[in-house]
Formats: sequence, C-alpha cells, structure tokens
Amino acid sequence: MINNNSVTSKKISVVVPVYNVQDYLKKCVDSLLNQTMDDELFEIILVDDGSTDNSGQICDDYQVNSNNVKVLHKSNGGLSDARNFGLSYAIGEYVLFIDSDDYVENKMLEKMYELSSEGTKKIIECNFFWDFKTKSKQDFQKKYKSIRDYLINGRVVAWNKLYLREWIQKTGIKFPVGKLYEDQCFFFKMVTWLDNIDEVAIDTTCEVHYVQREDSISYNETKRIAEIAWIYEDILNYYEDRQVLTKFHDELEYRFYRNLFGNVLLRKVLRVKAKKVRNELLNLIWIKVELWFPKRKNNPYLKKISASNLYLCLMNKAFYALLYLI
Repeated sequence: MINNNSVTSKKISVVVPVYNVQDYLKKCVDSLLNQTMDDELFEIILVDDGSTDNSGQICDDYQVNSNNVKVLHKSNGGLSDARNFGLSYAIGEYVLFIDSDDYVENKMLEKMYELSSEGTKKIIECNFFWDFKTKSKQDFQKKYKSIRDYLINGRVVAWNKLYLREWIQKTGIKFPVGKLYEDQCFFFKMVTWLDNIDEVAIDTTCEVHYVQREDSISYNETKRIAEIAWIYEDILNYYEDRQVLTKFHDELEYRFYRNLFGNVLLRKVLRVKAKKVRNELLNLIWIKVELWFPKRKNNPYLKKISASNLYLCLMNKAFYALLYLI
C-alpha cells in the first residue's frame, strides 16, 4: 500500500482511467510522457478498469519503461470508480483527470502549474480542442467574473482542470459511481467549496484534445440519458444540505433548464431512434423541470436577449408537445 501521507516532490498526479482503449491509449500516454515539465515533478497513474483487450498489458509495458508511470489494476467499475480509485493513490500537490482516448499538448502540465500561484489556486483549468474526424474546433474561455458566472458558464468537464488534491480530500466529494454525467455532479459540488473566483485560474491555451468517437458512452448508451435527472436531483440536494441552494438558486435553475432543453434534449434525446424510449425521456424532462423549477420563467438570467433565451421563454407544455411529442 502506498503511503499518501509521505513527503513528496510531485507537483501533479495525472489519473488516467483505462478501459478497452488499446487503439488510443499509446497516443494519450505518450503525450503525457513527452511533457516539458521535469519527469520527477509529476506522476501518471494508469487505472486499468478491468479491460478485456490489450489495454492492461500496454499499461504494464509503460510502467516497466517509465519511472513516473504507476499502474493500478482493478475489476470493472466504470469511469467514476476508476477516477476515485486512482485519486486515492495520488501523491501530487494537484491532480488531473485525463481520459485515455484523449491526448494533450506537451507544455500542458508546466503551463498549468505555473498558474497555481504556489498552491493558492484550488482549480486551474485550460481551454481545449474538440477533435472530430474531419475538423477541430477550440473551446475558449478567458476568465470568469464570479462564482455565479462560473456556475452558469463554467465547463463542467473534469479533464481540463488541475484540482488541489488536499482540497478535494477535504470536501469528501467523489465521482458518482455507475452514473453518466458524472463530471457535472463533481463540478457543481466542488464549486460550493470555493471562497471566491480568484481561486480559479485559466490557462487560455488549448491544451487538451477531446477526441470525439462514435463508440464512446455518449453515443451508445442512450437509454441512460435519464440519469441526468438523478444527477441534477443529487446536486440540488447537495446544495440544500450545504445551505447554499437559496443563494445560488437562480444560477442552477437557469443552467439546468438551459441544459435540459438544449444539450440534453436537442443533442441526445431527439437522436434516440426508439420512439417509446424517446417519448419517455421527453416526458421525464418536462416533469422534472416543472417539479424543480415551476417559476423558471421569472429567472433574471432569461432577461438577456438571445436565441436560446427566447426558446426557453416560449416553451410551455402545449408548445413542447407540439414540437417534440407529436
């Protein structure tokens, strides 16, 4: 057993969950090994989550040939379980979660750590590329004005952020095991532990290549889209338990309403081919929004003129049924 309380010079622990990604894994790990940061200052933790292809052996080969690669083998538990497991073995001042089918720019760790202000920043996030088969586009953010702004516009993904490890441990927050949309749960809960937005830094360079592939979870587990309801309810309950739900109600209401009727509905639910399943998901979205946010049309963030806000303001039960359920 590794003693996580031992004195360490590691600045960053990179946790990489691995499951049946033999065709992508080498590009990911090589991009981490080729960092400009001194090898002694970071560690790479490859968590083999019960792979049935050659991924586990690839991990072992890296461990033999690289002093800063650590391999953990475990039975399959899913992405969240692998991240939580890897985090428990991390010894770095900061921890970074990178998905094993993505890859990173070679100055990423050095540049992001330089923004940590000697460990005073709790989160350092970077911009990133969406890599499609035939094109790539940048996801760019320069700064956030406040924690409220972060709740509305923050990128919820876990893999573009350094997290202060001791801070994560203090919060006790884990990724929800066995659920989709685990990054949203982690992000929104972590934000409640920020004292102010100055504790968040942004590397404005695009450092991560977020590779889009059709066999990923987001494409082939459409029946589990309903888990977004569980995730949002869990977040709302967490805010209530921490007595900050009233404080941030408008931000959560607007963000969740916009996401459910935008990204979830338009990009995921409407792509479900089975009509029965699709209609069940459409009804679930409407029911949950009505339950959680019955006065959503009064949300102050809806007053800003935009196409998306117009769409949200016009949405009522009859219009919703006409558009999506007929």
